Amino acid sequence: MKPIFDRSAKNPIIKAQDIPFPAEAVLNPGACEHDGQVVLLLRVEDNSGYSSVYVARSDNGVDGWDISRTPLLEYGNPRWRYEKWGVEDARVVYVAEKEQYYITYTAYSSAGAAVGLAKTRDFEKAERVGLIFSPNNKDAVLFPEKFDGRWAVLHRPDAGGGIENIWSAYSPDLIHWGEPHCVLPEGNGPAWDAEKVGSGPPPVLTEHGWLLLYHGVKLYAGQMAYRVGGAILDRKHPHKVIARGRRNIFKATAIYEFSGLIPNVVFPTGLLLRGDELWMYYGAADTCVCLATAKLDDVLSELT
Repeated sequence: MKPIFDRSAKNPIIKAQDIPFPAEAVLNPGACEHDGQVVLLLRVEDNSGYSSVYVARSDNGVDGWDISRTPLLEYGNPRWRYEKWGVEDARVVYVAEKEQYYITYTAYSSAGAAVGLAKTRDFEKAERVGLIFSPNNKDAVLFPEKFDGRWAVLHRPDAGGGIENIWSAYSPDLIHWGEPHCVLPEGNGPAWDAEKVGSGPPPVLTEHGWLLLYHGVKLYAGQMAYRVGGAILDRKHPHKVIARGRRNIFKATAIYEFSGLIPNVVFPTGLLLRGDELWMYYGAADTCVCLATAKLDDVLSELT
């Protein structure tokens, strides 16, 4: 069976050696388009082991990346004590009503992993809104528009006992969040996503509803395998699942996805809809940044 996604011939498109300072790894990029360029928000782990978010820009979204030396969101700022140990795994979406880009990210500290929110107009500087979910919680993605006058987000709280499902919440102001719904539970038994699930990039609106790519994890002899699946959420009520594929649609097969700090990992956090194509940016083996593309119709047909 022909794979749905095609890997870029340039993969890995960004490696630790491409970062303009010493780095252990670069991974899990948020993605958007700004001023005619593709912008990636890179999680860069420095040689001390701590992560901050840096901006990379490219004219074609594949190579020629201009990577900032100064972080957009830096760990360890004493004003933001819940980020003392790291700012990680940024997702970004343009909110037309606000005329700004909003960034959800993992704020990491001795208190655990929490969800932070920031905003920017130009990716030169970002303004933190603050924490929107307390520990332990991560993998948050914001929808770009309101639903009945409220904003919506997906997030992944740790329920304890190994239960990690995707939940939703609504907010009137992007600060106060409530009305929880369990949107996408873990798979059952030996399913490919039975260990845990988490949102990938922010959902993309299609004719069938909101397309959500998510990562799922299964244990093999105690080792985690991260793969990618998809679901379609209701256009007006995004906590309702219209369709969910039973099979994963993307998995580690390339050497750079198996060989790295954590092998057998593909972790998408950026998704662009460019014409009829999906451009999926992902972290591979928790070590480098890669790109794979697919026809939107091919992905939808697998789910619908």
